[in-house]
Amino acid sequence: MRRHDLLIGILGLGALGCGAGWHQPPELAPGPWPARKQVQVWVDGQAERWHGVVVGRDSLWGVPFLQSPTCDTCRRAVALVAVDSVRVGKPVTGFWKTLGLVVGVPFAVLAVICWGGCFPET
Repeated sequence: MRRHDLLIGILGLGALGCGAGWHQPPELAPGPWPARKQVQVWVDGQAERWHGVVVGRDSLWGVPFLQSPTCDTCRRAVALVAVDSVRVGKPVTGFWKTLGLVVGVPFAVLAVICWGGCFPET
């Protein structure tokens, strides 16, 4: 295997690890979600990031992510029929994965380049 093929493989696998992993939950079952779970609520083509989310029979409540999840005066509600979509993810985990990729790829590049010796003898 040529060195640059290995490098391309490493870059491809590393790129898969980036991002917050936003995905749609299988269903919106009524009840509270974990307090710190980050949720994107899409209404009229606009996304808001909430946590402290509670799904009711006909509405969705949550607190804007930059507020404490226990802030009752910050809590917002939207009718479920007005919600375009809901996605859950882990942006903090995505940040650390991306940071690892930014540090890990240069290290991997150097390792591949120096595999046979960084300073060939002349």
